[in-house]
Amino acid sequence: MSVGTYKPPPEEPIAPISRVVDEGVLITASSVRMAIKNKLIVGALRDDRKFDAESLGEAARQEFLAAAEENASTAERLDRLGHHAYSVGDADLADPFIDEDDFDEEHRRRPQVHRALADALRAEADNPDRIREVVEHARDDAWEEIGRELRSRLRNTGYVRDNDPKYEKLRAKRISDFKKDVLADLQIAGD
Repeated sequence: MSVGTYKPPPEEPIAPISRVVDEGVLITASSVRMAIKNKLIVGALRDDRKFDAESLGEAARQEFLAAAEENASTAERLDRLGHHAYSVGDADLADPFIDEDDFDEEHRRRPQVHRALADALRAEADNPDRIREVVEHARDDAWEEIGRELRSRLRNTGYVRDNDPKYEKLRAKRISDFKKDVLADLQIAGD
């Protein structure tokens, strides 16, 4: 029985640094947005805070700057390690599809990628339109998450009619329990 002739997958060129940096910015922006969304939810439910675009914007800015600093530190560490940071180990060479030259090139340019990403993230932090956009999307995400959780709980526990005297009496406790449950879910999701 013939199963055909093996053809290796086509070689893909190493992505340009600009593309890697753009993707890194998108990933970081998503992470910042999630952090701000969680800050919004916890602030509203646990701390009874009102929406404050200015303080959330500063928090988003600090998140971008922290990610920039992390990338700058990584670039410095890789520079200090020199060629030891880029050596191809035996485990890597066990994969027949790894081209050692491409592998070395990707690893040699890592400090440059991290420095460029750090610069791009600092630019994001200093862009008021970008910060405003992240905060607005985080607010929308927070509303969606709270609404989804509320809809789910109303569906699962059943709706109590307005004419039930116990309903109003126990309302504050139900709201408090709901807040605690959402905060616990957020803490679990954050771990």
